[in-house]
Amino acid sequence: METDRGEREADRVIVATGGLSVPKTGSDGFGLRVAEALGHEMMPTYPALTPLLADGAPHAELSGISADVRVHAPAGKDGVRSEGGFLFTHRGYSGPSVLDVSHLTTLAREAGRTQEVRVQWTDRDAEEWARVLTEPGAGLVLTSLRDVLPNRLADALMEEAGVPADRARAELRKDERKRLVRVLTEYPLPWTGDEGYKKAEVTGGGVALREVDPVTLESRRQPGLFFCGEVLDAFGPIGGYNFCWAWSTGRSAGRGAASPGR
Repeated sequence: METDRGEREADRVIVATGGLSVPKTGSDGFGLRVAEALGHEMMPTYPALTPLLADGAPHAELSGISADVRVHAPAGKDGVRSEGGFLFTHRGYSGPSVLDVSHLTTLAREAGRTQEVRVQWTDRDAEEWARVLTEPGAGLVLTSLRDVLPNRLADALMEEAGVPADRARAELRKDERKRLVRVLTEYPLPWTGDEGYKKAEVTGGGVALREVDPVTLESRRQPGLFFCGEVLDAFGPIGGYNFCWAWSTGRSAGRGAASPGR
């Protein structure tokens, strides 16, 4: 093997070079190229856990606002659901709830398909919001929204639903209520792209898992070669799971390479 310190010989090598995410850290896909050059089956790579973009920045005025939301990206029988922090950026959307569904949007865009992303802005579902908005008594619809949402977001959702800011709950028309409930519980996020590998937390794809021994992570094609971490075709949701994968597979590969019986 040729290194920056000259040629080195080894009968056991562990590839722990990461993927393509956050190239400023030095990740350039070297390990992926090594694996492919040695004949391993490779799953197509793509940025995962990456912020989404929206052409025209339709929500730029909400930049900096955050909320705890529920996000649904329908696909197959159900798709991917996530919940947690959501952040409006000056170019689109970020936060754990968005990052956790972004791999579906990335894959869909690369395949020329459209991937829906819908947001429920609070923990109230459509039935609960319908009840709140039809409660008897005085009060503005906007006040009901501002009770549980950041003011600027509440104002924006009212406008998108076509409900006047001065509408009282008692005067809310049925068609207005239906539109508002839908905006509050099934809001279609107008994404058009993503930040790519530049800001992706992890790389999707890589060395197919069937190419390695599940215990030692030794290559089934090249004895003495071990893979671990992001170079393998596996990733999890945001929240430390990918660090855990890197550390645990690194330990397994290290133990496998050090085993005197292999």
